[in-house]
Amino acid sequence: MKASRIIGHRGLASLAPENTLVSIKAAAQHNIDWVEVDASILGDATVVLCHDDTLERCSNSQGSLLNITSEHLPSIDAGRWFSEEFSGEQIPTLTKALKLISSLNMGLNLELKPQEGISPQKITALIHPTIKKHWSSSKPLLISSFDHDILRYYRQLDLEQPLGLLYEEIDSDWHNTMQELNAVSLHCDWECLTPRLAHAITAAGYQLIVYTCNDSSAAKELWGMGVNSIISDTPHLL
Repeated sequence: MKASRIIGHRGLASLAPENTLVSIKAAAQHNIDWVEVDASILGDATVVLCHDDTLERCSNSQGSLLNITSEHLPSIDAGRWFSEEFSGEQIPTLTKALKLISSLNMGLNLELKPQEGISPQKITALIHPTIKKHWSSSKPLLISSFDHDILRYYRQLDLEQPLGLLYEEIDSDWHNTMQELNAVSLHCDWECLTPRLAHAITAAGYQLIVYTCNDSSAAKELWGMGVNSIISDTPHLL
């Protein structure tokens, strides 16, 4: 598995509301062939694209995702907070997102979000069959998470699925965890990456993916350090 050199963050988050179908379409329209989006769970076990476990920041609603069901989605506006142009844009289900991304033949980095009140085992049990049923792009799908227990359960369900470990600052045990999970990529905050760590990760044969860099000069330095992929809100400018 090899990710694209540039990956659109939550679709194309600088031009459209994050984690929406219109944001994914915007990335494709700007010739970005990989996107990163976030998967979270509603109270009725519906999997949706949403970074937060509450609704306030990116919609006209409030409260926990676990307090709503799929029946509430048509009444929640997930676009107007970004711009009037996107009024009425809905929080998409993972199923709809996978179908769209597959139809556009894009690659996907799907981040699985931990949520209080839902076990890592249940999160993976809900998401794994959805991916198996609806992913049909010729490009890869990469699963990542800050919660490495989620990745451990996912590995139990699927021995072949490409996995990526997410960090802010990379801990000293990263290599052992990568080997344990048979992961293919390590993801970290670009501002926490050092040249020494970058060399160690790539020398060990892993892909190095950083988030969320929107600065062209910094991106050039990161590629010079051996970074393989950059997740960006402004991928069309990098």
